[in-house]
Amino acid sequence: MKKGGLLLLLILILVYGYQAYQVVDSYKNDVLKIKRAGKLTAITEQVIPVPLEIPDSGAVKQVTRVRRDGDSLFMISDNRLLQFNMKGQFINQIAGDIDEENGRFIVEYVLNTHDHQVLVVDSERNINTFDYDGRLISSIRIDKPWLKISALTFHNGFLWATAETLTANKENPELFHIEHNLYQLDLNLNELFSHPLRIAGYNKNKIFNGLCVDELLVDEQGVYAYFPLSDPDKMLNDTLHIAQQKKMPFLYPNVPYGMACIYPVRTGKRYYLSTNYDPVADKSYTFCYDDSKQTAYMLTNGFTDDFYKTGQIADLQPMDIYNDYYCYLKSGQALAKTFPERAKNSDLPVLFILKLNV
Repeated sequence: MKKGGLLLLLILILVYGYQAYQVVDSYKNDVLKIKRAGKLTAITEQVIPVPLEIPDSGAVKQVTRVRRDGDSLFMISDNRLLQFNMKGQFINQIAGDIDEENGRFIVEYVLNTHDHQVLVVDSERNINTFDYDGRLISSIRIDKPWLKISALTFHNGFLWATAETLTANKENPELFHIEHNLYQLDLNLNELFSHPLRIAGYNKNKIFNGLCVDELLVDEQGVYAYFPLSDPDKMLNDTLHIAQQKKMPFLYPNVPYGMACIYPVRTGKRYYLSTNYDPVADKSYTFCYDDSKQTAYMLTNGFTDDFYKTGQIADLQPMDIYNDYYCYLKSGQALAKTFPERAKNSDLPVLFILKLNV
């Protein structure tokens, strides 16, 4: 009976894999348009500038994990969790005791917008809950056999996490391999659900161990993990497969919340987008597939800012788990045309916020 089930699964994989090949091949040959340059006006109608003040702890040079709740903006910069308002005024620094001097680092944070709270994961595997004024509400240690938490998000009243675990080899217990799983937790960190992550790309429906996860995001199928690829051709094939997969039966229909997937792109209502940015080498690659116009933007150094004339956008970051809003940071001479007073001081950056077209 077990062999019969495995044979049926293999047949399904071959059938749907062949269908996926036909879809991808048809798109690439008959419909798809590929562009090697693109302007922001191709994906958005408005960009909102937020000139940032200098925080008490020093200037903002780079930002990650920018999040918004109403008039409040949160972001990580140099292991600091900073809060500004939408005018760019500095409000406070949250989790100020998590710093390099005491050997602790901010791994990730999420907003509980319903209760106006910030949940911060540190390198010692604590989840620290603060209110927006920076007051510590609680600190819970993650008492689980996890080697590392790679990503965390808050969705539908639950915490979702991806973490690495060591699993013994069944044939040789002295050997171990790394597994990467998706977990659903309540706010007290009780595990409600877990499932191995699977690659959701073209011809890759298999369990994959040890792949890093950059973010946890949400689409109409459920929670998924994101990790950018560096191979443009694979990214194109995988994206076309994922875009068409919504019209095909799932291979794993009994898994709660759909498949536990690793996507090479962030999915949205219309766009599939990925930015692979290396701040050390100052190199980036942006991939964006417009499902409405069947157009793929494959861009070295990103889109061109034709709103505020700040040049190429090397690092276009999402601001919400649904990938509706994105942002980018500019400073120095990049601001010369529209913010000349800030161009003279690289410590005075501007955060630009945009909403993708639907």
